[in-house]
Amino acid sequence: MHAIDRLIPFAEARSMAGMRSTKAYQEVAAGRLAVVRNGRRTFVRASELQRYIDSLTETSAKTSRNA
Repeated sequence: MHAIDRLIPFAEARSMAGMRSTKAYQEVAAGRLAVVRNGRRTFVRASELQRYIDSLTETSAKTSRNA
């Protein structure tokens, strides 16, 4: 049996990630942040938000090591 992943409203998820609206929509369009749509509402799975934030941390760590 699979655990149910919490769905976070898009505005709340972008706020949790510290992004402005434009950047959040760019990340979705680029395929770096996956969303779930239910009718007119847009959500981000909690696990997807955590993966996205972790990927930012990994990217910045790699960049700082190469500097």
